[in-house]
Amino acid sequence: MNNDDRRAVLRLIGRQYRHATKQAKGRLLDQAVFTTGYHRKYLITRLTHPLQKQQARRIRPSRYLPILPLLRKLWAVSNYACGQRLVPIIPVYLDALVRHDGWHITKDHRRLLTAVSVATVDRLLAHERKRIALTGRSRTKPGSLLKHQIPIRTFADWNEKTPGFVEIDSVHHGGDSAGGVYAWSLDATDVATGWNECAAHLGWGEYETLQAMQRIRSRLPFPLKGVDFDTGGEFVNWHFLRWCTTEKITYTRAREGKKNDQNYVEQQNYSVVRRFVGYARIEESWQVALLNQLYEKLSNYQNFFQPVMRLKEKVRNGTRLTRRYDKPKTAYQRVLADATIDAEAKQRLRRRFRRLNPKKLLMEITAMGRKLVRKR
Repeated sequence: MNNDDRRAVLRLIGRQYRHATKQAKGRLLDQAVFTTGYHRKYLITRLTHPLQKQQARRIRPSRYLPILPLLRKLWAVSNYACGQRLVPIIPVYLDALVRHDGWHITKDHRRLLTAVSVATVDRLLAHERKRIALTGRSRTKPGSLLKHQIPIRTFADWNEKTPGFVEIDSVHHGGDSAGGVYAWSLDATDVATGWNECAAHLGWGEYETLQAMQRIRSRLPFPLKGVDFDTGGEFVNWHFLRWCTTEKITYTRAREGKKNDQNYVEQQNYSVVRRFVGYARIEESWQVALLNQLYEKLSNYQNFFQPVMRLKEKVRNGTRLTRRYDKPKTAYQRVLADATIDAEAKQRLRRRFRRLNPKKLLMEITAMGRKLVRKR
């Protein structure tokens, strides 16, 4: 029995039900349950209150439909960011694409693109969203040497407002096998600004890890003041300790098995490294060289054109935990807003930003990522 037949039965029984005695209503309910299959309590409501004809819903066309093709292109340039992260960066993307790609945006389209809300963006792009769930495996092992000489710092201690204190972590590129020599990526994220830098090296040696850290330090737009890491043996060694002591860099470690102690860099391991490099095995020298070229372009794309929401506070009310985030901003915007960074460094960043095209950067990064996993 389809829905139309059920409604016809309910109309027929309903006329009798509303004027029947209590005993007769019970018999009519039994008959309706047997005929329609509906629950008894549901039928009492339906038979007591006859169905009213529903008014046709008036569908108003969205005023944002003319900008939907442009919004899709901007969404692709943002590497398919969510509405909360896409909306604040739309004016930056428009200026960059007009400047470098010759986009012609009418005043009406620009007004709509800069006025669109987060909820509208998510609604317009909902049918095109795809979620990809990837999982990885850790290859780092806890190191025991020198642990007692390196102070522990927990997530509660990382409240530095000064740029230069970074969290670092290693990401393996061994694929499905942990055997042999393969590439590693050193991922570093500044706590205050969210500035992210990565460097690749072949093998898990202490010297190679330190070399990668020195490359990252040379690319930071502010002085390196402190590093915090997990208990991996590539960091807990005399090379790292001697270098940090000589350079007067604060040297701290997280607790074993406590991911929250490194919450800033842990969230970047996927969104920066895995998302663009993947999980394939990388073991050749040419692949490592190409990966470092990719990271240079990824630094420009991630730090200048990818807004990040930073956690401001957590408020606990009984068993409920409320997290409040600040307005999404790029690391570049946070650096410019920081009063402790000198004006010359900010001016260099502004000149660097003017030369960057987010669309071209993303296309080059994607092409390098495909070439990286292709065998020669």
